[in-house]
Amino acid sequence: MNKYLYQMDILYGIQGTGNGHISRARAIIPSLQKFANVDILISGHSVDMKLDYPISYSFTGLGYSFGRNGGIDYLDTVLNLHPASFIRDVQQLPVHNYDIVISDFEPVTAWACWLADKPCVGLSHQSSFLSEKTPRPKKEQILGEFIFRNYAPVSIPIGFHFEMYDDFILTPVIRNEIRNLNPSNGHHITVYLPAYHHSYLASIFQKMDQHTHIFSKQCKFREQHGNVTILPVSEEAYLQSLTSCSIFVCGAGFEAPSEGLFLGKKMICIPMKDQYEQKCNAEALRQKGIETADKANESLLQKIATLQKQPAPERILFPDVMDEIIERVLQTALRPNDVAG
Repeated sequence: MNKYLYQMDILYGIQGTGNGHISRARAIIPSLQKFANVDILISGHSVDMKLDYPISYSFTGLGYSFGRNGGIDYLDTVLNLHPASFIRDVQQLPVHNYDIVISDFEPVTAWACWLADKPCVGLSHQSSFLSEKTPRPKKEQILGEFIFRNYAPVSIPIGFHFEMYDDFILTPVIRNEIRNLNPSNGHHITVYLPAYHHSYLASIFQKMDQHTHIFSKQCKFREQHGNVTILPVSEEAYLQSLTSCSIFVCGAGFEAPSEGLFLGKKMICIPMKDQYEQKCNAEALRQKGIETADKANESLLQKIATLQKQPAPERILFPDVMDEIIERVLQTALRPNDVAG
């Protein structure tokens, strides 16, 4: 990468709904900082993980709130929307001060670039859906497809998915914390379903004998209810539970299933209600032989019982794509009108 002869300035916009965007940014930012000064922008309000880097801009954005019954909390989402502030932030964000602007499905940076007629690099899982080759459920949603293209519009997509479905799509960024684990198959189940309240999940998993760890965004202190342990979302505790679980029950987001695939875990993935992206991910996972469910209810117990009798799947050791990511991002400063890939 010696062709990058000057220290560049990069603005990295990160979607703050959920932890996956933060997790990926934590892995990518140190590599970018070898070649550029990186300013960070975060919008949204549903993050449990810390970024560990200074935040230059923090906005409300256009994120959604997790509900308690498997879907989105629409009331809280509407109450946290501030369209006047969003428009002001888009108009005032100085994207022209940067050599490269990146949006991880973050709308303020994306729309500010659109307004300034400046190229924007879409470095996200959602960018992979700009390809028609990426798996979709049998019934596509017009609104969902519209959101993929217009929520945070980008001119240079670099997507991530479970497979390289197109030439601008890379395999998942697996953080070093996961790569360094030595997975084993213990006797407990690990559950991370942030769209469900932990009390509801506990009522289901208490009906089986197997010990279960439920990680909850709403839980502040560790709770014990028979065979069920409820824990706040903590990276150390989560990784310890995940690395040794026998079955991983998670949402059909992107990072959590990717880490389960990498660790070779038996999984059941449950897409959020009315969340089209997760329905697309569930279809991609089904194509890879992963068990999915429409919602978390007592029918999960039978799926778990069936899965327990099956052998653990082979680990999918996704390669380290960091050098490829950095090369594709930095080359946009040299050829800003090219499409990545």
